[in-house]
Amino acid sequence: MGSVRALFVHRLRNCRVYTGSVTGSVLIEGVEECVFVMASHQIRIHNAKKCDFYLRVRSRPIIEDSCGVRFAPYCLSYDGIEEELRDTSLDEETENWGNVDDFLWLRAVQSPNWSVLPENERVGLVDISSAEES
Repeated sequence: MGSVRALFVHRLRNCRVYTGSVTGSVLIEGVEECVFVMASHQIRIHNAKKCDFYLRVRSRPIIEDSCGVRFAPYCLSYDGIEEELRDTSLDEETENWGNVDDFLWLRAVQSPNWSVLPENERVGLVDISSAEES
């Protein structure tokens, strides 16, 4: 699949977005009812509603002006993904996908704007190896 340095996602609705390694940052704005499967060093999410994020991220994901967003571990598979993640220093699972910072919720209690996606509602492994050949 290959890696990119940065990714900007803007105004999507009812979409599925799968990415390999992003060596820098991902900025997501104005999305609704989407599923994102991403690996990156930094992920910032603005104005997201009812979206699921499956992440491998080196820093804590950041949300702002978002509600109903849920998070789970990265679940993408394709030929060469292990090498690609290793080459971009994303091979180690940090479990930061579950350590979300809500910049508009500064209280010590859990933000009502995000949650961990229950295991029985997760998509499972997403293998796009055959999709690349098409």
